Amino acid sequence: MNLKNNYVYILLAYATSCGLLLTTSCKKDPVSPDPEISIAITPLPRPVGVAKGEISSKSIGAAGGTLVSADGRLQIAIPAGALTEDKLISVQPVEQTNIAGIGLSYRLTPHQLTFKKKVTLSLGLEEVAEQIGLPQTLGFAYQQEDQVWKYVGASRVDMVQKTISYETTHFSDWSLMNKLSLSPYEATVEPGQSQSVRALIYTQTKWDDLLTPLTGSSEGAEPGYPVGTPAALPSRFIDTWELTGPGKIVKADASTVTYQAPAAMNGSAAATVSLKLKAPRAGTYLLLSNLHLSGNGWIELSIAGAAPVRFPASSAAKSGNQYLLSNPENEGGGYFLLRWNGGVGEYGYSIANGGNHFHFQTSTTTYMSRYLDEIVKDIVPSGGKINITKLENGWVEGAFHVTNAGYGQFLMSTTTANGRFRAKVFDSGKR
Repeated sequence: MNLKNNYVYILLAYATSCGLLLTTSCKKDPVSPDPEISIAITPLPRPVGVAKGEISSKSIGAAGGTLVSADGRLQIAIPAGALTEDKLISVQPVEQTNIAGIGLSYRLTPHQLTFKKKVTLSLGLEEVAEQIGLPQTLGFAYQQEDQVWKYVGASRVDMVQKTISYETTHFSDWSLMNKLSLSPYEATVEPGQSQSVRALIYTQTKWDDLLTPLTGSSEGAEPGYPVGTPAALPSRFIDTWELTGPGKIVKADASTVTYQAPAAMNGSAAATVSLKLKAPRAGTYLLLSNLHLSGNGWIELSIAGAAPVRFPASSAAKSGNQYLLSNPENEGGGYFLLRWNGGVGEYGYSIANGGNHFHFQTSTTTYMSRYLDEIVKDIVPSGGKINITKLENGWVEGAFHVTNAGYGQFLMSTTTANGRFRAKVFDSGKR
């Protein structure tokens, strides 16, 4: 399934109501729902993230200046007069520990510094465009001294330039997050299976603060709400549930529906569960859950320890004793191939033609179960194995692990690749 289609759909829906630039100018709905009811969100302390990239530093003084993170995604603009003396300003990508966070977090230092004027943080959305969900509930959060993240929303979201910005007077560890989501945001469902879809909220909120920018009526010197274990989205924010694509949905309660996939299907398809929100501003605001339907099974893949991504599988093609497992139309972000020779059992990787092999090719990088060994000065098989755990009734199940998957120029760089799968078997010898 192409999530970009859903991303464009969100933008078009928003464009019809407020235009593509999110500011405070959108028309406010004069009708307020039921009286405010507190949402049971318990603030959740989270670990401080470890560094995940190079640090960028610059001395900035009373004249102001700008600093950009090493990965080019976050820009800090400090206006003239925000500082009274030169300060070493630094930014570094760090591990994401916000449970609702998107992409990496960024450590801005010095932490104890208070600016005389607001500085502007601007983050590019290109790399996370398919993860952001509803733009109008997207925003920044920072980690407080008690290690609880605080959602503060956004000053401006520009979906044309794909940037989000926020004005603040202090530094901390900062994260992009969406306080509302459907869970799962994305999932693979087999024929005949069901999938629960829940509307969740990660912060307390007042009616007027459902959408960004926040109104400033929340507690504290800076408008915002602590991030905690998610709760069911209250019914006062819920309008209607809808399904686009095959299958059906059955409403369990106001914040939950159950999706039921068709009993049988060939190939793959897509279904989208959408929730239309009631909101304090006029317009159409949709939360989406993107469901991949595959009659041929699924593949789950993690590169470099990242969160696993699940996507549809093509049938595992069997020819003699050899099996080839792949994905249709680069589902999952790239071309996937796994080859092994044999039935249930464990198989090490090989560089021989037709040998056991892992391959995943994205638009920028190719990962393989081989790498350039600097000692022997030659290409050698990666460590790890393919483990086939079940092969029966026309289906195969298993897992794979590559301890030093080669990538980059001459396969000189290495990382890890892990995953598992369940797929139908297509035996070319039985046609």
